[in-house]
Amino acid sequence: MMADNRGMSLPMFRSAYPWLIVCCGMLFYCYNYFLRVSPSVMQNELSQTFHITATQFGTLAGFYYWAYTPMQIPAGMIYDKFGVRIVLCAACLLAVFGLSIFIASDDFATAGLGRFMIGLGTAFAYIGTLKLASIWLPPNRFATVAGLTTAIGMTSGALAQKYLTKVVELIGYQQALHSAVIAGILLSVVIIVLVRNRPKSQIAFAANEMQNPIDLKQLLAALRTIFTNRQMWLIGIIGCLLYLPSSVFLDLWGIPYLKAVYQLKPEEAVAISNYTFYGWIISGPLIGAFSDRIKRRRFPLTFTGFFAALLLCIVFYLPNLTLSSLYGIFFMIGFCCGAHPLCFALGKENNPLQISGTAVAVTNMLIMAGGAIFQPVVGKLLDLHTTSPIGADGLPVYSSSDYTFALSIIPIGVALGIFLSVFLKETYCSSPAEEAEDTALKPDSILEPEVEPAK
Repeated sequence: MMADNRGMSLPMFRSAYPWLIVCCGMLFYCYNYFLRVSPSVMQNELSQTFHITATQFGTLAGFYYWAYTPMQIPAGMIYDKFGVRIVLCAACLLAVFGLSIFIASDDFATAGLGRFMIGLGTAFAYIGTLKLASIWLPPNRFATVAGLTTAIGMTSGALAQKYLTKVVELIGYQQALHSAVIAGILLSVVIIVLVRNRPKSQIAFAANEMQNPIDLKQLLAALRTIFTNRQMWLIGIIGCLLYLPSSVFLDLWGIPYLKAVYQLKPEEAVAISNYTFYGWIISGPLIGAFSDRIKRRRFPLTFTGFFAALLLCIVFYLPNLTLSSLYGIFFMIGFCCGAHPLCFALGKENNPLQISGTAVAVTNMLIMAGGAIFQPVVGKLLDLHTTSPIGADGLPVYSSSDYTFALSIIPIGVALGIFLSVFLKETYCSSPAEEAEDTALKPDSILEPEVEPAK
């Protein structure tokens, strides 16, 4: 009987082991989301520690995006050259090192360096998870992993805000983040122990395996094709504007806004903000499936964007909303924003199939640029608008009207994105014809499999 149990357990372990490896990548993406949203619940503490204004606070948080955004394109090439195991572990340790610098810093410049290094390390999280999935799992599990990773990451962001709100109040932000340093070190050990670059049997799924990674010359050829495509610039700008509710509001300014405007306790502000995550998580797969079914990208993107802008205007410009209505409105904002991943599909479908992976990476880079640009812009608008007296700590005190003025950039940006979407070319869920591919690129110039966005 014991021998039978051992015989049964071995095949079960072998079937579960690939998923265990992919889960290591998912855990790193969760760690990335935790670090990304952490400043949103620490505004008061960070402002007092470094004696900074809202502009500087937005810039401090934006350092993350300044490293994260441009690394999306080279990350895949680095994985192809050095393998997932060592790169994923090194990226995790780099993020931990950056977090350690951030915790130990006593001036703005050093803290900014720490945030920059966090962004540099975590830029490898999402694409590393998808790389592992492409090697270790069957092709029909790839999209499942992509969607599941995104959902788990957003759930991690919601839980991170809830956890940090309580712990920061009790022991301060530095002590609260020490646990994240320990968790990152343990995660890097788990990665180096469990993750392998490929199965020993060398049995891979050719459709997903990156057997022929592109070199620098081929990458430049792909980028030239993409950046001379006017639709790509339009898609990137629209995606950036429609992602502002996440990159600007959820990731940084939402909780300070709710506390200042609605006089909410930190726990209540976090709870309401989290409902946006929940709506986003639920709607993403549903709207994506709906878009695939009707074979349209522009209509769902424009339709949901219109309601997202309308709901944001209600939040910012209709006073005295009840607590229960805020929960419902923020959930629906997240639900409407769930159509945003269609921008990645548009980016892929507006370019030849051979460079679809690079096209998606460029789309993601343009979209994520919104955090680097607009997080500091909101802080600058706060400082320009405030007329409140300086507080006891020597820092400006921002009123509800200051926050409303500064964050108006979000509904305005979403509305502009809807207007620009009128000029999008509908792809009908297909890429350019093969003849167009031949004219866009020289033969054999790009040999690249299709990958999901490196979020």
